[in-house]
Amino acid sequence: MQSLDLSVAYGLSDHVNLRLTVPTQTGTLSWINPDGVRHQTHATGIGDINLIATYALWNPRLVSSGNLAVSLGVKAPTGNNSVLGDFGMPDGTVVRTPVHPGIELGDGGWGIIVQANGYLRIAGNLSGYVFGSYQLSPQDTTDVLFLPLFPSHMSVPDAYEARIGVAYALPWWNASLSLGLRTDGVPVHDILGRSDGYRFAARTILLDPGVSVRVGPGDFTLSVPVRIHGEFFHPVPLPTGNTELDSGDLANLLVFAGYVWRL
Repeated sequence: MQSLDLSVAYGLSDHVNLRLTVPTQTGTLSWINPDGVRHQTHATGIGDINLIATYALWNPRLVSSGNLAVSLGVKAPTGNNSVLGDFGMPDGTVVRTPVHPGIELGDGGWGIIVQANGYLRIAGNLSGYVFGSYQLSPQDTTDVLFLPLFPSHMSVPDAYEARIGVAYALPWWNASLSLGLRTDGVPVHDILGRSDGYRFAARTILLDPGVSVRVGPGDFTLSVPVRIHGEFFHPVPLPTGNTELDSGDLANLLVFAGYVWRL
């Protein structure tokens, strides 16, 4: 998976800002199908666009020792959730079917995004940080079927992300180093609405080292989370009555690189 998010943020005041994010991605999946042949599928394009409003509890211009911000946003189903690829049937025929949901460009439903982001100076140049994000998906399922062998409609799942750790400022280099824990996942059941259909529910926990460097009006960031735990959950029986399905694997290593330019 390779992705590029393009965001524009505008400060309405010292406390409130709006951020519009347009994600793009390219995903590739290669696996041996039931026909005994390895097939490769691809999906490339714009993902689900989101708009988020953030409110900082304290004025960041006046308080530098710590702050807490809360956010509320919406995710639109702009990403194609039915990109097609080749699938080899047991009898040797090849049919066109939606690619694995892990590389689809969207999930097919609207989402409500709730976030919280905070930091606190602990001592000297050492600070602690915490971040949490949860996407609620009220829609139950889409009209996209899972694999032809298991004709189950795909669920529109909730998703979450959380990070906690410490950062140490290096003012003479205009930089900072950070180290923390990160978890990402798709829960078994949604908070709002039903949770029918099939979903790839999973959870990962990663060790998250990072570095940030300020150059002129911009900031470069780099983090390389390393997986220390990961697991899949299959709570919904497939139509055949079989709950066992090879979901593939979770990434052992992630790379996030970013640049923020202030006008």
